[in-house]
Amino acid sequence: MLSSQEIRKETIALSCNSQAGHLAPSLSTVEMLIVLFRDFLEYDKNDAKSQKRDRLIFSKGHGAYAYYVILNKLGFLPKEELETFYGSASIKGCLTQNLDYMIEASTGSLGHGLPIAVGIAQAFKMQNKKNKVVCIVGDGEMQEGSNFEALALAYRFELDNLLLIVDANGLQAMDRVENVGLDNDRLSKVLNAYTDNFNRVDGHNEEFLKSAMNKFFNDKNNTLSILVCDTVKGRGIEMCENSIAYHFRCPTQDGYVIGCDDE
Repeated sequence: MLSSQEIRKETIALSCNSQAGHLAPSLSTVEMLIVLFRDFLEYDKNDAKSQKRDRLIFSKGHGAYAYYVILNKLGFLPKEELETFYGSASIKGCLTQNLDYMIEASTGSLGHGLPIAVGIAQAFKMQNKKNKVVCIVGDGEMQEGSNFEALALAYRFELDNLLLIVDANGLQAMDRVENVGLDNDRLSKVLNAYTDNFNRVDGHNEEFLKSAMNKFFNDKNNTLSILVCDTVKGRGIEMCENSIAYHFRCPTQDGYVIGCDDE
């Protein structure tokens, strides 16, 4: 059973033990990833390339450390990859496609994941396949025009097999999102126009997440689904929470000791 406390603890250790940056954007996605893998996504633990698997496109690929930890827990990503992370490991600070590990796409160059997800979802529709497609993006990433081109296509083709999840932690690489583009209240109003199934929830509350995702996975939909998750960047390390400084900076550089902020 995946536990948010355990996954968050191991995600922090993965970054701090290797001195790898991008910890803070990894910590805001812990609960949404746990709920997806534990409660909804279809996959075969014995076959990472199963044709029946749902597809998760993790577009904010610079915040992938919790994703790596979960893939390891599920048996897809070897322990050796985590032990040699930021050294000789094949996994990197941003996601690189590796279908043997069930990493579906190379991401981190923002604005690419959702267009990929739209293409996969449309291909499934054309082949009359029942596979679901989920794409996780950052709120800062939603300033990319490519995402809105992809949304227009998703609406046009009635991609009811596609769920867009926005990690709305209010921060991007070097500023707060409202200082660069739309704040998340305005962004939510825009996104609501593309779908008949829009929800906005506390992204750290697993019960709220499960309830919101249930309609996409288990009910009939007419359009793509969109879920905005209000989260805290750096959740679990007080000095990193909601801080612009820690998008890439590893907290051990400022004296953080692993375990001092355990929940």
